[in-house]
Amino acid sequence: MRRGKKVSWFLLLLIPLFILASCGSGTTESKTGTDAIEEHISTQLDLTGDGKGTFTIKNESSEEAVLEMSSGQQIEFHLLNKANAVIYTYSTNKSFTNEMQEKKLRPSEEWTVPLNLEEELAGVPAGSYTLIVWSTANGLNEQKEKVAYELLTSPAKLVVQTQEVTFIGLVDPHSIEVKNVDGGTEVMQLSEVAISQFENLAEGTQLIIEYVEESGQKTVQTTFPAE
Repeated sequence: MRRGKKVSWFLLLLIPLFILASCGSGTTESKTGTDAIEEHISTQLDLTGDGKGTFTIKNESSEEAVLEMSSGQQIEFHLLNKANAVIYTYSTNKSFTNEMQEKKLRPSEEWTVPLNLEEELAGVPAGSYTLIVWSTANGLNEQKEKVAYELLTSPAKLVVQTQEVTFIGLVDPHSIEVKNVDGGTEVMQLSEVAISQFENLAEGTQLIIEYVEESGQKTVQTTFPAE
């Protein structure tokens, strides 16, 4: 009988400990700062006809929002051609401070970042493109604004032209030999974007190429399969 009572008291002591341990192991999810940024910040891209534009970030919440950027770079943008290939990236060949940057926005406050596309895209041939712009702030990397963008012809701009050719082979890593529809052969230079499109390309492949011509030299921008 005594042994049974001792066991009972021992079990009674264990039960509260088990309950406390169970309560301590539970977890409660909380909304992170990144989640809050995504939910309460809006972005807008506005372009003008003179090659200028703005990217606006607005705090739509009733509380102060803090935007954190891992460097001095505030925005990023890509310019895509008709094949959806990225032909220009804003941050390429630019240097930014590596220090963490912070921007505080009061409720309903807007932060406008100017875009000088005329200067940025001075080396891009005239044509129809897609412009994608986004903020580099934590939590906003996937909140992108996309618009059709037309680079107009000007004396300083190269015009994109198309031509149907048959691929003969690589002359060197940066140029190719092709046969045109008249049966003549010619050598074309490759832009950095186009180089990868000719890796392992079979001889005799028929292509539609987009190119620009300067001082009699054609430079391939991109390619499409010939129908």
